[in-house]
Amino acid sequence: MLRTRSIHPFLFAVYPALAFLAHNIEQTSLEAALRPMGFSLAGAIILYLILLALLREKPQAGVLTSILLGLFFSYGHVIDSLEDISIVGVILGRHRWLAPLWLGLAILATWWVMRKAGHLQRLTYPLNVMALMALLIPILQIGGAQLSTPKVAVQSLAGASDANPALLTAKPDIYYIILDSYSRDDMLKKFYDLDNTPFIQELERLGFVVARCAQSNYGQSELSMASSLNMDYLEALGDQFRPENTRRAGLEELIQHSAVRVTLESLGYSIVALDSGYDATRWSDADLYIAPTNSIEINDFEETFLRTTAFRLVSEGVTLLNLPPDWEKRDEAHRQRILFELEQLTLVPSLPGPKFVFAHIITPHWPYIFGPNGEPIHEHPDSVEGYRNQVLFINQRILPIIENILSSSSIPPIIIVQGDHGAVLDDPQRRMSILNAYFLPGDGAKGVYENISPVNTFRLVFRHYFSLDVPQLEDVSYYSTYEQPYNYEVVPNTRPGCGN
Repeated sequence: MLRTRSIHPFLFAVYPALAFLAHNIEQTSLEAALRPMGFSLAGAIILYLILLALLREKPQAGVLTSILLGLFFSYGHVIDSLEDISIVGVILGRHRWLAPLWLGLAILATWWVMRKAGHLQRLTYPLNVMALMALLIPILQIGGAQLSTPKVAVQSLAGASDANPALLTAKPDIYYIILDSYSRDDMLKKFYDLDNTPFIQELERLGFVVARCAQSNYGQSELSMASSLNMDYLEALGDQFRPENTRRAGLEELIQHSAVRVTLESLGYSIVALDSGYDATRWSDADLYIAPTNSIEINDFEETFLRTTAFRLVSEGVTLLNLPPDWEKRDEAHRQRILFELEQLTLVPSLPGPKFVFAHIITPHWPYIFGPNGEPIHEHPDSVEGYRNQVLFINQRILPIIENILSSSSIPPIIIVQGDHGAVLDDPQRRMSILNAYFLPGDGAKGVYENISPVNTFRLVFRHYFSLDVPQLEDVSYYSTYEQPYNYEVVPNTRPGCGN
């Protein structure tokens, strides 16, 4: 079959998504690549059948299909490699140069294949072998990564001690609301000209305690939430989280099936999760997973993969085709998701309890898409005004939601409103300083201290409300770069009056 059947177009169609998965296997799951591979294969079949109808020869149709697929899937990679290269002041990595060149190559390839009618059968076997060998490489890489990655395992802490008898029949709902990249008030004042005192005072009026010296334990969302939801530092959660390792395998599992979740499930809690739009924090197997249903959205892997293909011409918009810029559609989708999450949070209190509600809301993190009153905007990632506007917007929206949760709960709930890290694109000190606010009914607030960090958040909750044996850990802030996520520098707390 390898010598006579043209299977190479279909193998080459699957290869790009599989290779991209192998390159990013530490940050995504196998399932993320299934849809891109399926669509690529379907597209290859359709293209092959069209060319077969036009050319009438299977070898011709197969060879031309493989060439055109190669041009399509290589486009984004080539433009990325050329974007910093210029000749006599002309930057080569531009659509205006590369798109016509690729179109010319496609036309040239079509002309060449048509001229070779009846002479391309001899290419079938080597192309089939080449395609199989190419496909084997990412398969081995993925398999090796799966075998070499230590598994992370979490277990319920409920067996550590008997739960507080007073709560066995009256368990409070627990809300964990993460406002991505929400900085501490002193950083907002110093670097963003935003006095957040009114917001802090309103939280305190509602009964919250705000840890005025709080810092995150890690400077990246995945690391931070894996730590906070498992109530421990990463080095204690898996052997793979060591300085020389750059892979992120295991973090998503720690976030989605954490010690906090498992413990609360064993204590009789149902899990309610809102779709964040961020793969690592999509708890799609929650008892109730609340996600938009009005559209089919691409995931993070698919979005990034499409940028490596000629589809990038559409997504970025080509002036010649009069298409809108990519950010308009992207930002509107992101905007609607956040509005959806906020709307759903107002409805969650009516659900039967006890329940643990996990809501990761990706704001004030970039993209900056909200004006201070919620109006649509678009600001550059390093825009001071853009970040400030996101904070003002979420302040305005989250307070009524919290008031609704408090007034609608028959049993006073536990509410934690927390930044996973501070403002993005900032120095370590600013990035590690976070909003960290607690509504802990009864005398639970007495356990909140000025520099409590997320690693101790649920340790406090489980100790006080469920009498579990989870002692307080030292509060340490570890900053690292994305290139070396586990190679840390300790960031001290420099806020005056914070004990430093």
